Amino acid sequence: MARQIVIVVGLILFGFSSGFCIDSSGLIQSNDFFFAPQSPFQFSQVDDNEWGTSSATRPISESPQGYKSPSQAVLYSLLLPGLGEIYVGDSRTKAVSFLIADAGIWSTFLLYRHLGKWRKDDYMNYAMAYAGVNSTGKDDIFWDMIGFYQNRDEYNKVSRVYTPTNPFYPETPEWDWQWENKEQLSKYRNIKNDSKSYYRNANFALGAAALNRAISAVFAWRSAKGHNRSLRDEFSRFNFEVCPDFCSNSIEFRIAYTRSF
Repeated sequence: MARQIVIVVGLILFGFSSGFCIDSSGLIQSNDFFFAPQSPFQFSQVDDNEWGTSSATRPISESPQGYKSPSQAVLYSLLLPGLGEIYVGDSRTKAVSFLIADAGIWSTFLLYRHLGKWRKDDYMNYAMAYAGVNSTGKDDIFWDMIGFYQNRDEYNKVSRVYTPTNPFYPETPEWDWQWENKEQLSKYRNIKNDSKSYYRNANFALGAAALNRAISAVFAWRSAKGHNRSLRDEFSRFNFEVCPDFCSNSIEFRIAYTRSF
């Protein structure tokens, strides 16, 4: 009786295990594992630029359709804020916000540059009209100095003593100036300070444009990485298969877990 039981148990184990052994059809190779991917494609390693992580995997026979390059998204955003978000297919509201902000920043820059140039012409014309300044060949240092000294002689005596590095202006008519009173001198400085303020604000606008591009590039990079990660997650799943093998009169049970890391 015990011998018959042993024989029956042996037959059952043999029949059950036949579903996992090597058969003549070559459906299951000797290097297969129980928890191995059983998808009709195989996996291979891809580089960091393609799927966003150094250990990412994808099917080599699968076309990377829908993949977005993070570096390309960053480049687009650096060229034009919001363009990287459009490339990735991110929120349209976010992309439009970056584009509108960039347009507003550059409009502000052009406005302040125009106002700065306008006030510069004003203080030069004012100095020529009320101080007799000859504007030919004069640099920015000259236009600064005439706003602090009543005339050229005062400048050469005082400024050259306390600040020897300041240029010396020849005692010729083309380098001479003479303010009638301190009120004119003060008004000239106010107009010139307005011009400097406008130019300074224009420089701030340039900084804001650079910052807007940097923020857009960061958002575009993160969006591209997240987009590619969602594509990889499509290959992460459990799969349970029951495969009858009529040739060997056995049933195979396969549990496949595919995961991209």
